[in-house]
Amino acid sequence: MSSCGVCMKSIAGNKPKVTCSVCKTDVHAVCLKFSKADVDCITQDGMVWRCKNCAAERRKSMRFELEAGEGRLSLEDVMKVVTEIRDSQKQYEKSFNTVIEAVNLQLAENTDAVKAQSNECIKMSNLIEALTTENGQLKKKVKELETRLEDIEQYSRSNCIEMQGIPLEPAEDVLNIVKDVGRALDLDISDTMVDACHRLGVQKTGDKPPGIIVKFVRRMGKESFIQRRRVKTTLSTRHIGRKDDRSIYVNESLSPARRRIHALARRFQREKNCKFLWIRNGKIFMRKEDKAPVKIISSEEDLQRYL
Repeated sequence: MSSCGVCMKSIAGNKPKVTCSVCKTDVHAVCLKFSKADVDCITQDGMVWRCKNCAAERRKSMRFELEAGEGRLSLEDVMKVVTEIRDSQKQYEKSFNTVIEAVNLQLAENTDAVKAQSNECIKMSNLIEALTTENGQLKKKVKELETRLEDIEQYSRSNCIEMQGIPLEPAEDVLNIVKDVGRALDLDISDTMVDACHRLGVQKTGDKPPGIIVKFVRRMGKESFIQRRRVKTTLSTRHIGRKDDRSIYVNESLSPARRRIHALARRFQREKNCKFLWIRNGKIFMRKEDKAPVKIISSEEDLQRYL
């Protein structure tokens, strides 16, 4: 509860009062001889009211301004104004310096954060580069291992041939079929020459009979069989005592990967009109024309480079 600036008595909450706009001192309306209407007018209209002391100071200031306008300032008045300006300037400088220090501190924190992020980006970039290099090396190693595995798998088939075009019959003896084809090629195949022979899996599409794979005990047996087939170019099922007349094809046995490459090479040969395509010792060879250089086809990329 505040006190009246005139009578110094406490001002009850329901007593009309006015407040100085400068020093915020409360004064009874009765002490100023103000009616309630006067108080409401000052309060509601936001009028400026000054207490006695503040009003006197205001009049003094106005007189000072008036005298200054008339050129009648004393040295004391000038020094007072200078002091006020200096104090105000010091306060402003103090506030300004505080703001500048805060800005500098925030700027330093931001700079440190940017440097930390930059260092982290450099670390991540180096890590990505190292991982990219490692990934490239691993891909190269995997490719080398795949090539070695493919060579090993193909080497395991170095004594094998595949025969295509021979119809499947119930309860057939595959070894006897191999011997019949050998006799048709003027080649005597004994039981001791063949390590294993059997039909390949039935194809899911098409009506071609499944092929027969033959593994000879020695590579010489395979080479002799292939050589005799090259000599006799018209080998068919009638040469082995069958009633039909279907061509019999004899080729070296290829691993699944090289079989796929060979199929691509055959399609490439048809599309690009390449004249020669053959297999020897598990390798695929291609030549565009009679005097063109021979190219070994080991991958699909080799076919693309052979355009």
